[in-house]
Amino acid sequence: MYISPFHQPINSLVLVTVFVVLSACGGGDGNASSGNMAPTLTQPGYDAAAPETDTQNQPIVEEGYSSPTSYATDYCTGGTYPEQWVWRPESVQASPRPATSGMPKITHIRNGVVIATYASLGGDVGRSQPDNQSGADNSVGPFRRNPYTQYQSGDVFEVYPAVYSGPDMQIYIGPNIANDAAYNANHWGVPSNITIRGVTVDGQRPVIVNPPSGATNANYNQALVYIQGLESSSGEVLTPSSNITIENIDIVDSPTGGFIGKAGIYVNGAANLTLRNMRIAGFKQHKINGLFGTPNNSGTLLLENVELDSNGGSSGPAHNVYINESAVDPNFTFKVLGSWSHDSDYGHALKSRAQRTIVEGSYLSGSKAAPGSQTEAYLLDVPNGGILIARNNIFVKGYSGNQSNGASITFGVERQDPTIAWGATIEHNTFVALSRYYDDARHHLYPMFISDKALGPKHVNHNVYVGYCPSGDPMVDFRGDNALTLNFNEIDQSFRLRSPILTGAEHIIGTTGYVHKTHSVIRATRTLGARD
Repeated sequence: MYISPFHQPINSLVLVTVFVVLSACGGGDGNASSGNMAPTLTQPGYDAAAPETDTQNQPIVEEGYSSPTSYATDYCTGGTYPEQWVWRPESVQASPRPATSGMPKITHIRNGVVIATYASLGGDVGRSQPDNQSGADNSVGPFRRNPYTQYQSGDVFEVYPAVYSGPDMQIYIGPNIANDAAYNANHWGVPSNITIRGVTVDGQRPVIVNPPSGATNANYNQALVYIQGLESSSGEVLTPSSNITIENIDIVDSPTGGFIGKAGIYVNGAANLTLRNMRIAGFKQHKINGLFGTPNNSGTLLLENVELDSNGGSSGPAHNVYINESAVDPNFTFKVLGSWSHDSDYGHALKSRAQRTIVEGSYLSGSKAAPGSQTEAYLLDVPNGGILIARNNIFVKGYSGNQSNGASITFGVERQDPTIAWGATIEHNTFVALSRYYDDARHHLYPMFISDKALGPKHVNHNVYVGYCPSGDPMVDFRGDNALTLNFNEIDQSFRLRSPILTGAEHIIGTTGYVHKTHSVIRATRTLGARD
């Protein structure tokens, strides 16, 4: 079913079960053309104003440009697009591999001192002794839903490389009780300032894998990682779990995995949650989300250097990420930095109803639908509007199949709430079309769908467009100001302009840039598009 860009999208989509390693490809029209205030394609050279660094403040070595290409430049008339290419391998920063073996080991650290060592994470198996916040009883994993609390605010847990898969190998972070007296008094402690950090050894990090028994009862059968706040009997969040950080751990589904109700990670009552240096993958196996956030969250939900791969499905539908608007925080922010969301199934690469959505320095990409099937819908869907900042990103979308959608970004297409702040800033991105059309009905791919009912100011500036063809529809052909349209020979295999155009915004310098794979840099120049 074709979905008009002027109407609300619908979810009559078709499931596809193809695993594809995302790549991107080219074509071109031979000439550099642009939207308003078009720059001239020149050769000013690469301006390395300052050495780039990653999020660990390590220098990033500029890899140089890939070899020149000679793709056809008549794709808008001849329809010939090159095959997809994998991001240039020599430019990829290796992430730790998921462990394939090893003995589960979790160390409990307080004030820099190890106070306990565990052999399981938590789940349905066993229960600890009361008054066990000192780590005296290590027979049960520390992340089990009641009883008893096994941590204090500020504690750090280091998880060593192994495959964590079983009814005692999942994580629950939420209200718990310290002892029987607390239970009788209905006094529930709520986690705060807890860090769960995977340890990399010999290039491998820990992985939590969906076991045949599926999600635990301790996690309400909903997810492998469940984060919850203290709720009233009516479901109102009384106290959120706050300042929780999970990093350097993979969360994946398995062909032999059992039932999971909603997502790989389920967030229901968190204030200021950070997920960093992670991979959440494969949950299209159960047609569920990679990450799901309810309306009970507040503060900032931050994804930094996270890979989201092959999640989603027709149940819901589901997405690589689905974050709801907050019912408790009018400034709730969903923030994505230096991340890679690709190969979502049926649903979107990122779906955010949050009051504020910020996506910077990230790579959002679809995959090519097999005949008679459909892959992703949108790449970044912000249907409730609010505040959107999308900068320094690469959006790659191609033939996504019948009943899919053709835009990379949507904004304000479902709801226009005047009680929240509104405004869209879409700048310094690179939009790539790998096909002229996205379905058999020959509907054009187009970069963005900003509803004509969306409130607030809209700034679309300094973006680069590759592979798009004129449609004659002003909305579909909208490119914003200082736009640059190129063919595929004018970008390299890392999606960078071969001839940087230094006419972008001054304020872009110092923002989060992009370097593949799932790492961030700070932008040093104001060249158009996503990359310095």
